[in-house]
Amino acid sequence: MKRLQLFLAAFLLAATMLTGCAPKGYKPYYATPGVSGEPGDYNQLTLQRTACFGFCPIYEVTVYEQDVLQFSGERFVTETGGAVSKRLPDGSFKKLIKIARDHHFSDFDTRYPNEAGDNCGPIATDMPSVIISVETKRLNHEVSVYQGCRDFEGRERFEEMVAQMDAIFDIEDWIGPREDFYGAKE
Repeated sequence: MKRLQLFLAAFLLAATMLTGCAPKGYKPYYATPGVSGEPGDYNQLTLQRTACFGFCPIYEVTVYEQDVLQFSGERFVTETGGAVSKRLPDGSFKKLIKIARDHHFSDFDTRYPNEAGDNCGPIATDMPSVIISVETKRLNHEVSVYQGCRDFEGRERFEEMVAQMDAIFDIEDWIGPREDFYGAKE
């Protein structure tokens, strides 16, 4: 009985000491209001990369307005153990939205190629798609670009926008180098 009391006292002391180490005002990302709310309760930007015939990374990354990034890797990425999250530097979500606005994201068609196939030049087969969706109070738009759509108006602008967003995501470690997947069994 004394051992149990001693163990409980030590446990409570350790827990008290550990919780006292956090800086004043610190709130871990999982305690930030809105992150775990219902869809539509918060602003978010999502980028998804889909499958191709080869070893293209398949994943989805979402950044919430609280500057929290959530990554879900599916195949041909280093991190496939379910969703992982990290806090981005303050203002990252606003930077992503500014990038979208600067590249006139809302002016892009929702699909490349569209059903008629008239917004895309020659199409290569077996390529992945990049899907970006923005859900905010002022902008609610999704753009899906099949990477085999080689020629459409604004392609360079779209690719530059994606490159700038990727730099903010900073998830290369979770994706991993492509040579790690060459020869992997599909």
